[in-house]
Amino acid sequence: MIYIIGLGPNEEISIKENIKNLILENKDKTVIARTKEHFAISFLDKNNIEYETCDKFYESSEDFSNTYEKIAEYILSKNEENDVLYLLPGHPMVAEMTTKLIINKTDDYKIIGGESFLDICFNYAGFDPVEGFILIDATNIESFKDIDPSKHILITQCYDDLTAANISVELEKYYPYNHNVLIMENVGSYLEKKYNSELYELSSIVGEEVNNLRTVYIPPYKEYVSYNLKNYLPEAEFFDEKDTSYLIEKLETSIKNIKDNRNIDNIEKNLAELIRIVLDFENASDEYYSIDNIIKILSLKEYNNG
Repeated sequence: MIYIIGLGPNEEISIKENIKNLILENKDKTVIARTKEHFAISFLDKNNIEYETCDKFYESSEDFSNTYEKIAEYILSKNEENDVLYLLPGHPMVAEMTTKLIINKTDDYKIIGGESFLDICFNYAGFDPVEGFILIDATNIESFKDIDPSKHILITQCYDDLTAANISVELEKYYPYNHNVLIMENVGSYLEKKYNSELYELSSIVGEEVNNLRTVYIPPYKEYVSYNLKNYLPEAEFFDEKDTSYLIEKLETSIKNIKDNRNIDNIEKNLAELIRIVLDFENASDEYYSIDNIIKILSLKEYNNG
């Protein structure tokens, strides 16, 4: 059995009593902490509990996704020898990728929750989550592609200046460069720290010091205007993704008409039709279509067809 256990967001005092008792009563089990860089680890030291950490995987892996995969595989392999107490900061089901990887690969587990850091973040950022909020992992850049700036956003795992630089590039697609953000570190502990930054300065304000308990809060941008036409058109006008082949045929016909009819009146008419088709492409998917990219694809198709 793998016991996936949350130690809470800060010091030993935040560990729930049932979790303390569970750990103390199972010293014979294999005890593994994801990282030693967490305040509650002192509980293990004080009670002479033998344990190991997974910090070595952070040093040997090229990226976080690879790190998390290695940690999950290691926990699963150790479980073949003995029951495992796998200890995590906060709550095991909140912003914890290794938990997801483990439970996707085995049914032999039990989640034992600790207090989540989110409650403290809500208090410090001063918003009610019922208003709508989004939780994002800074190491997963893909998750920044469909942000709703009208909502409160919490970004975890903002480890260092490089991570901050990566996310600020993505965020500036939705927010003004000087949008004010709140940075929270070690929330709820005696080392907690809160400070503000404008979005374009996020990387320099965060600095090079690595901190795996750093969270960035992005307040709603009230003046945000979506440029995705799907947000304004009736659902009935949406094209299904299966219709893109039909749209490509229309586009090919439109470009051919432009080539074949070169008087001014026809060009204007055919250009208007071309623009309508490009907008239809945009409606057909959440992605934005560049007309340059579409023409390149059609040119390549024409070249391949001889």
